[in-house]
Amino acid sequence: MTTRGWYEERTLTTVDTVGREVSVTTGLTRDPEGRLVAAIAISDSPSAIFRYASDTGDRTELLTNATSTVEELRRRANTLPR
Repeated sequence: MTTRGWYEERTLTTVDTVGREVSVTTGLTRDPEGRLVAAIAISDSPSAIFRYASDTGDRTELLTNATSTVEELRRRANTLPR
């Protein structure tokens, strides 16, 4: 696993949808304009910036979407036949 050289970099290991091990890294880095931003990357793929939306308060769009997805998974897991 390589480091990206970000500030406050945190990496965890999980698996992708076909079972291969991947690393997920979050941290602080600089955008092309030099501003400090929060970002996420999966393995050696390109990174994505956590952008803010005015209607989500302290949460970024990415966190809002991820939370909604997990809530939907929990809802469906409790209603779908097994």
